[in-house]
Amino acid sequence: MADLLRAGFARLWRAPVFWLGVAFMALWGGMVCCTVREGVREGTVYFMGDLCRAHCIASVFLPPVFCALFLGTEYDHGAIRNKLVAGKTRPAVYLASLTLSVTACLLMIAAYFLPVVCVGRFFTEGLGVAPGMLALIIGGELLMAAALCGLCTLGSMLISRKAILAVTLLLATLAGLAIGATVEGRLEEPEHFQGMMMDASGQITDASDMENPDYLRGRERELYQFVADFLPTGQALLYNFDMVVHPRAMCLYSVLILSASTAGGLLAFRRKDLK
Repeated sequence: MADLLRAGFARLWRAPVFWLGVAFMALWGGMVCCTVREGVREGTVYFMGDLCRAHCIASVFLPPVFCALFLGTEYDHGAIRNKLVAGKTRPAVYLASLTLSVTACLLMIAAYFLPVVCVGRFFTEGLGVAPGMLALIIGGELLMAAALCGLCTLGSMLISRKAILAVTLLLATLAGLAIGATVEGRLEEPEHFQGMMMDASGQITDASDMENPDYLRGRERELYQFVADFLPTGQALLYNFDMVVHPRAMCLYSVLILSASTAGGLLAFRRKDLK
């Protein structure tokens, strides 16, 4: 496996998709810093914690794009078959691909933090959250990205046609974001809203609070919260909009998704007919 990793990283450093991803995330971090600077001039107060979560939605698209364009060429060029002919085992090939995708995506995310830490810190008023909690949030964001890499690597190693792979991964990501947005929209429903009654002259006679029938309660709310916490795309929205309720559970879910996708991918890839 060491030989596979050396060859893979040598290819990674020459891959345009990797450097484009690094440049995109660095530019995103620079744009966030510029937005914060303009907000500070207008009197808005920002904290470093706000900047550290502003990349999450953009980061969701890194694994599908990278895996489709980098790992997807393995079948087109016959590289996977050549590795197996050279004596490499299927688990080693799969795990090397997973390691490359996770490392590449984490490095791209690190490119976002470079301008944020070097420049953005001059426009913020401290962390805005306890250091331990901020470290937990950032760790959760990285685990979320790793979980997405695990799922995208699974698809990349099982779908042999690059075009189908790219469409499948991007559509799945968009569907995940749509589900996450729908679930979190329901969770954000207020428990009460202000009801108003007017008399014939148009004067307000009653402005008491009324119960919102769309507010989730009990087991139904717990189920929606679990879906938002469990889905990597749901996690991205929670992190991005500072709606995290169970940060430790979200980290655990990401580890479970990465482990399950890797185990399932290894089993499926061992049985795949490479023709």
